[in-house]
Amino acid sequence: MQTESPQDRAASKEESQLVTFLLKDEEFGFDIMSVQEIIRLPKLAKVPRTPTFVDGIANLRGVVLPIIDMRARFGMERAEETDRTRVLVVDIDGVKMGLRVDRVKQVTRVLRSDVDPPPPAIRGTTADYLEGVVKMDNGKRIIMALNAEQVCRIGAPKRGPEAAVSAKASAMTAVTGAMGTSEAIVQMVTFRIAQEEFAFPMEHVREILRVQPPNQVPDVPDYVLGVLTVRGQILPIVDLRRLLKQPSLGEEFAASCQAQRQPYERWIGQGRFASGRIDISVPEHLRAWIGASNSSSEVLMEILSRLRGLNEKLIRQAQSKASFDEIAATAKLVIAALHQFECDVEANVHEDQRIIVVDANGFVLGLVVDHVNEVLNVLRRLLDPPPMVTSTGGLELEAVAKLDDGNRLIMVLDVKNLMSERRLGEIQAETGSAKTVESVKAKSGPEAVLERSEVQLVTFMLGGEEYGVPISQIQEIDRLSKITKVPKAAPFVEGVTNLRGEVIPVLDTRKRFGLEARVSDDRTRIMIVELGGVKTGLIVDSVREVLSLSTRDIAPPPDAIHSSIDKHFISGIGKVDSGKRMVVLLDVAKILSRQEQSELAETKA
Repeated sequence: MQTESPQDRAASKEESQLVTFLLKDEEFGFDIMSVQEIIRLPKLAKVPRTPTFVDGIANLRGVVLPIIDMRARFGMERAEETDRTRVLVVDIDGVKMGLRVDRVKQVTRVLRSDVDPPPPAIRGTTADYLEGVVKMDNGKRIIMALNAEQVCRIGAPKRGPEAAVSAKASAMTAVTGAMGTSEAIVQMVTFRIAQEEFAFPMEHVREILRVQPPNQVPDVPDYVLGVLTVRGQILPIVDLRRLLKQPSLGEEFAASCQAQRQPYERWIGQGRFASGRIDISVPEHLRAWIGASNSSSEVLMEILSRLRGLNEKLIRQAQSKASFDEIAATAKLVIAALHQFECDVEANVHEDQRIIVVDANGFVLGLVVDHVNEVLNVLRRLLDPPPMVTSTGGLELEAVAKLDDGNRLIMVLDVKNLMSERRLGEIQAETGSAKTVESVKAKSGPEAVLERSEVQLVTFMLGGEEYGVPISQIQEIDRLSKITKVPKAAPFVEGVTNLRGEVIPVLDTRKRFGLEARVSDDRTRIMIVELGGVKTGLIVDSVREVLSLSTRDIAPPPDAIHSSIDKHFISGIGKVDSGKRMVVLLDVAKILSRQEQSELAETKA
């Protein structure tokens, strides 16, 4: 075995080795002892609520590897991945982190005498991570030597002995963006108005209803559409679009359609298809618009389906160099379908809208919104106070929720200051609902207590039937995301999915209840509940609404129950609209047996 000479040991103290890499045109380096390996950029899983410089996480031989984009870390413009993109895997106190760089240059031996401390004139984020500045080739080549621990630390970097926060805790904070399960969570109902996302805190939401024509009331502001009678109470209906001085949803949708039709008419009117290559950018643009358009209305979806078929036929004709007459004939059919959509959208788009019933300072209002997105749990620390301009044209903001690294902003409305109390009182008086409200307040005794005893339900569809689960048992509702199959799982276990960094088992509710299988679509949702202490997703055909139901209107399940689901899972039957509509109430706790709950926990593990 070769032994190290005293001269070699002395030389090693006078030099170090740097793994050097490039970010844009600048050269940086890490001490080689910090770098475990260098890999190509792996497949990433995005993790919400992490710092913007964290690209996501990857699986490195069974180890979860957070990936930090070094450009973003230093405030540089992000770069597209190339063949030279690499990830430096570093180990900080037993925690592996991946650092994405533009390209790795070389391993360089550096003399201690060539390393200068960071000059005092350097200020900014990058300087906080510098170990020193290396001068190579008589100062012609400059390498910025970095401290890997400081780069991987989350929060304001600190130097010296006061930096006592462990790198492991910092790395976990970077990936999860959370401070533990005890952190305060705000549950809210999110919805859209004119392409913007808003929310109401769940505590102020009484129920969510489908839109139905209200009874007109004279001499009220234009944003008051009228009144509805809901379980004996007169409910004023306010159009939030009108309150915000926005065009109606139908007008907006029709204008979007018109913006597609007019270029189509100009394009076909040019008539220059006889020879040469045909420019099909206009029908391709229409293809993208159709793909992005969706509605709960069968009438509108039928028109869109016909429109998609005609437009695809025209594209094929153009690509096969069909005659102008053939293309023009198909184009006229496309234009006619677009015109029909414009004419029919106002009368049918209400099927997408919902009425959110809120309690504003004791005044109950129904607010028409474009679309209800989901029930969402948001960490309170992700709520920022409203900006200096807190008014949104009639609605006051309570906070702004910053999700997905700030890429998704939700404006949380202040229900208490939705409108002035004087204005609310005038609306109640003008719509004739004030007397009803006061009469309810005046009631006392056991009868009034019984009337006020209500259960809030989330109702959903399965196989053409409507079911309900108490909202207290539902943690959130999400769109169907990618599901990974799990070998040897129960037949009704669809697999597992990643919910903001947490592995969630997903059950196919249809299979669990013995119903016929169904292909998922845009309406398919996952309801997150807790089964035997395990957070679990239940796939349902669609979520209908949040409904407040008096306990007086809930009956035990009869023996001859008219439901395709085993009576064992049913806790009661809710009677809505004097029994004209029946909602089957499910007991979530009984969906799985104890043995199945144990197996589900093993599936998650």
